[in-house]
Amino acid sequence: MEYCMSNKTAKILLLFLIAIVGLSSSSCKSKKHVLKASLKEHGFSYLYSRMLDNQMDFDFLNAKFTLVYEQEKNSTNLRGQLRVKNDSLIWMSFTPALGIEAARVMLTNDSIKFLNRLNKTYFTGKYELVDSLLNTTIDYSLLQAMLIGNDLTQYDVKKYKSSIDNGYYRMTIRERRKIRRFIRKGEIDSRVLVQQIWLDPENYRIARIDIKEQGEEDNNKLRVHYKDYINIDGQLFPSKMRIEIVSNKSIFIDVSFNKVVINNPLRFPFKIPSKYNYAF
Repeated sequence: MEYCMSNKTAKILLLFLIAIVGLSSSSCKSKKHVLKASLKEHGFSYLYSRMLDNQMDFDFLNAKFTLVYEQEKNSTNLRGQLRVKNDSLIWMSFTPALGIEAARVMLTNDSIKFLNRLNKTYFTGKYELVDSLLNTTIDYSLLQAMLIGNDLTQYDVKKYKSSIDNGYYRMTIRERRKIRRFIRKGEIDSRVLVQQIWLDPENYRIARIDIKEQGEEDNNKLRVHYKDYINIDGQLFPSKMRIEIVSNKSIFIDVSFNKVVINNPLRFPFKIPSKYNYAF
């Protein structure tokens, strides 16, 4: 059977860029007491600093992945490869069941490039494309953070609080604005994020993140769950994640990573063939 990638399927692959199974635990009362005592003694600043100390820190990252995309009872299965140059470039290749590369994506701090090899089309442009598809605000720093389970370190921290929720530390950070030195020319800096982070008390890595724009309805948000952290050269990387785009038509993306390697120099090949047509 011939596999043909439509523009709709191509947009599905772009949606995976954000991005990026609920984690619950039945905690005993003694554990809850210990968490409360620790929270009362140390507070938000301690939790936040421990989280930053335990985040992924690398120059290059390379991994294989499989993903399942679901929307309105429709499901798409893909596998591929992820390559990251920290804080500057994300490269992904997608392959369907046929084993032939179907699409390739490259993201930088200010642009998106996308090749649909099966339909011989391409797209190059700004992040406004993803914004229009999801009716939200996306940038490179948010995408990279979501893919590796780190916090939004290019955003400030104001109006915060911390609590205990089902065996995890929960940090709520309101009025997160992009730090001025990271605002690109012409970028609107008035958008404000509200973020909730659930931290695993065992390793201070992120178990779940909820993000929405301030003023948006509660049912319109981005949610990412992380689990099965693996040790990569002394650092903990989430081998599984579930991305939920909660809106009028919710989207669910389950991702499993394997063969994760950090700090080996990588190539990021991306060339648009002359016979390809512009899409979108």
